Amino acid sequence: MKHRFVLAILLVFSQSAVYGAQSSKAEQEIRKLDDQRIAAILKEDIPMLDRLMTDDFTYTHQGGVVDTKADFLGAMKAGTWAYKSLNLSDVKVRFAGNAAILTGRCDMTGLIGGRNIQLAMHFTEVYARTGGHWHWLLWQSTRLPAHPPA
Repeated sequence: MKHRFVLAILLVFSQSAVYGAQSSKAEQEIRKLDDQRIAAILKEDIPMLDRLMTDDFTYTHQGGVVDTKADFLGAMKAGTWAYKSLNLSDVKVRFAGNAAILTGRCDMTGLIGGRNIQLAMHFTEVYARTGGHWHWLLWQSTRLPAHPPA
């Protein structure tokens, strides 16, 4: 009886280790893909972004404007805006089925309409796994106050 209990405990721990390793591998894959996404945005690599994005992609800007994939890529092509830097921090990744959800802080500098901007935002980003590959499905950001409330 005692041996069965020990075996059961070992089985539980071994399954936890396997799940943790799988989760860690998926998290590394998502973080690498997100680094590629940031590099593509900074380089204005439209073909790469087109491949990364789902057809029903949604980008909700910190001011509430919502772009589709066509809107987002069209604005980049037209030079409506350009990112100079995108620095993500405190990024947490979690999984729900075939979705990877990233949350964290994004500090961004860029040009909008020829005007320099600098924003600090909290973001939520979603990647969906379809056809064996991860694709960028959603970005939503909220501007952080210049001075946090006391």
